[in-house]
Amino acid sequence: MSAQADTPYLSIVVPVYNEEKRIESFLADVIDYLKHKKFSFEVLIVDDGSIDNTVPVTDGILGRHFPGKYEILKLPANRGKGGALQEGMLHAKGEFVLFLDADGSTSIEEIDRFMPEFDSEYDIYIAVRTVKHEAPFKRKFFGYGYIYLTNFLLRMNQSDFTCGFKCYSRESAQKVFALQTLDNWSFDAEDLFIAKKFGFTVKEIPVYWKHVGGSKVKVFKNIIVCGFDLLKIVLNEVRGKYKTA
Repeated sequence: MSAQADTPYLSIVVPVYNEEKRIESFLADVIDYLKHKKFSFEVLIVDDGSIDNTVPVTDGILGRHFPGKYEILKLPANRGKGGALQEGMLHAKGEFVLFLDADGSTSIEEIDRFMPEFDSEYDIYIAVRTVKHEAPFKRKFFGYGYIYLTNFLLRMNQSDFTCGFKCYSRESAQKVFALQTLDNWSFDAEDLFIAKKFGFTVKEIPVYWKHVGGSKVKVFKNIIVCGFDLLKIVLNEVRGKYKTA
């Protein structure tokens, strides 16, 4: 389960937690997409303490198709999506490091919208859900409210924070994710806040997004949790936790 020895052009990081029922379909799309590409890559699957067969199923599929080009990082216990991504992003070796969700809400094919935009002028590329299927009202209401509140409290101006499809240059990923403190749903806002603090430039790229049922996000619970998390980010900044050594 080791990645290729040479530095890949693109690292693809995927956090998973009890995804046994849909991981095969997701990986089939990933394999179909990557096998036609000429750029070098590695696939990093970060298992966030799954208790089902996510890991052996994933290992079997990737082992057949991408030997030497993938790795599975196994966390000893569930930390949350932010914690899993932190491990994967810091472990990645690619010149660019992209992460996406295993639910398929944003297809891996959207990479084709990102790569033509890669330029030394920008350090981070984030997906903005401008073309999408209808999501439940409560999820859209929470999503737009969260964007407004985050921009207000953190003095930012982003169109989207939580779309699970973002790409970092390796330099920006190493600095930003090393300073991340949140493991749950607000990690994206924290990472982009840290990126702004250190002068990393962000480019927004519109993507096609669809609502996928079976999400592990509990909307009303997260309204409260995320509110407190945003205040934690502000407090962390006051306390100097986002300073490098």
